[in-house]
Amino acid sequence: MIRNIVFDIGNVLAAFRWEDYIRYDLGYPEEIVKTFGERFIVHPLWDAFDLGVRDTEELIAEMKATVPEYPDEVNAFFDRIVDIVKSYPYSRPWLQELKARGYHIYLLSNYLRRTFRLHEKERFDFMDLIDGKVVSGFERISKPDPKIYRLLMERYDLKAEECVFLDDRQINIDAAVALGMQGILFTGYENARRQLEEVLR
Repeated sequence: MIRNIVFDIGNVLAAFRWEDYIRYDLGYPEEIVKTFGERFIVHPLWDAFDLGVRDTEELIAEMKATVPEYPDEVNAFFDRIVDIVKSYPYSRPWLQELKARGYHIYLLSNYLRRTFRLHEKERFDFMDLIDGKVVSGFERISKPDPKIYRLLMERYDLKAEECVFLDDRQINIDAAVALGMQGILFTGYENARRQLEEVLR
């Protein structure tokens, strides 16, 4: 029986809207959107950013060094980074409904420590509904490393067979399933909701 529902955050409960952030919030042209994406966002540097093993300022300096032609633009990118995410309208009502039905809600996310602290206060409207969380930047391990899934289960005394995990990356779902959880690849709210209800039945 499923008792615990474990959610990723980015592109599941909150939009990681980096393209719209650069294009519309910062007002930069398509060339900068493309350059930032290729050189440090959709890039191993961003994964290192989430992992939290290396010093944050060192990583930001390295990211800036990859775009020397845009020094002011990259400074503004980090100055206003609170706006790079936004909770989806469905997230809070969905979690409220699941909580009302007796399920426990957990977060398991790859996320930079400093940015997570900022976003949980200013952008995530669902944090009061969460029973527990494991975030890569605090633990210095990240999905799909099995250690981070085990840490979640050990910290909150969860049984894998009583958990279902929703994430937008198949590699992360595969890691959860390998440890005995059920997994749902998140491709959109309506589809995920339908699949979750099938699992809960």
